[in-house]
Amino acid sequence: MKELIKRQLRRFDIDISSASIRRSLMDYINSRDIDIVLDVGANVGQFGASLREKGYRGRIISFEPIRSVFQTLATTAQADGIWDVHNLALGAAPGHATINVAELSVFSSLLPATSTAAEFDDTAVVTHPEAIEVRTLNEFASDLSGNILLKIDTQGYEKQVLEGGRQVLSRLKGVLMELPIIHLYKGNWQFHEAVAYMATNDFVPAQIHPVNFHPKDDVSLVEVDCLFRPRDGAID
Repeated sequence: MKELIKRQLRRFDIDISSASIRRSLMDYINSRDIDIVLDVGANVGQFGASLREKGYRGRIISFEPIRSVFQTLATTAQADGIWDVHNLALGAAPGHATINVAELSVFSSLLPATSTAAEFDDTAVVTHPEAIEVRTLNEFASDLSGNILLKIDTQGYEKQVLEGGRQVLSRLKGVLMELPIIHLYKGNWQFHEAVAYMATNDFVPAQIHPVNFHPKDDVSLVEVDCLFRPRDGAID
C-alpha cells in the first residue's frame, strides 16, 4: 500500500521518500531560533562539539560533575568563547551526592547500575565512587533570556534534573533527553513514565532517535533520544 501511494504521488512530482521527510535536532534548533543550550551531563563535551560541527553558534552552558572528566570539558570549552562550564550535577535540590564512576565515564550515574549494564557493555562497570556537588536548574536558568533548549543525559537522573527546574520549564523551547527502553540503572523511570511526566508539564514528543541497540539482540533498542516540544496548540 505504501509503495502504491508513493507511485501515485510521483505522478504529480511529489516524493515522500524517507530521506525527504527526515528531520534532525538541528532542524528543530533552527526552527525555534535556539540561542542557548543547557547541556546537563556534558561528559567531555561531545554534545556541544557536535552542535558546533553542525553549525550552531549560540551559547552553550554545560554541567559535568566528575572532576577528571570536567577538566577535558573545560579545555574544550575554553577555546570556544561562548561555552560556559560548571563542575557539578543538577538535581531536585541543592546539596551533595555520590556518583558511581564507571570505567567508561559516559556510563557514570548517581543511580546504581543493573546487572544488564555489564551485559550491554563491560566498560559500564563501576570503578569508584566520587563525592560531587548538586545544584538546581532553577538556580542557573531563572535569569536566562532567549530561546532555550535543555538537553539532559544523566544516566537515569533526568527526572530529578527536571524536578529542580519546575520554575523554568514553561520557558523552554525544547527538552532533549536520553530515555531507557532497557534499564541499565536501578530506579530509572520507564519510557512511558517520562512521556507522561512531560505531558503534565505541557510537552509532547517532537522527534525520537535511536541511541544504541543491545549486542545480544541488535534489532532491539536500549536507549533513545527523545526531543520534546511545548504543547502550544498550534498543531495539537
